[in-house]
Amino acid sequence: PATNGLSGWSAANAVGFTDGACVGAGFGEANANSTVSIARMPASGSATASDNSLTIEAQSLPQGSAAFFLTSQTQSFVPNPGGSEANLLLLGSIGRYVGPGQIQNSGSNGIISLSLDLTQIPQPTGFVTAMAGENWNFQAWYRDIGSGGSAVSNFSNGLSVTFN
Repeated sequence: PATNGLSGWSAANAVGFTDGACVGAGFGEANANSTVSIARMPASGSATASDNSLTIEAQSLPQGSAAFFLTSQTQSFVPNPGGSEANLLLLGSIGRYVGPGQIQNSGSNGIISLSLDLTQIPQPTGFVTAMAGENWNFQAWYRDIGSGGSAVSNFSNGLSVTFN
């Protein structure tokens, strides 16, 4: 991974699903969490918007951590937003997957997963539909234990998907 927070790295370097079928490419630099792991985001399914078949996942989260996904069309690098011990890699109109069943617990395996409805991508002003030619970026935001032993938030690396 790059150290400047924005240079991308290929999906081949990402932690993948068990079948190895990754969609999109990882980007940005995530900080290690309380498990001394870096949370990574693979995706599986199809990058064809009209297929409406994309599942995103966050792996290597602390066990039992509350987590949800964020999305934006703009990549950025914001270190330690709001006192977090991590890097926010999104900017602009950031949508939050916080509807029923979308805020998840990472359980004993430290993983959350969400099958996306590409006709209902959350944005601050409502839902939008992914269109061919658009690039959407995703990141997981999760609860962690900070270096001082108190509860903080942390982020995964980013995942960029260009739809066709």
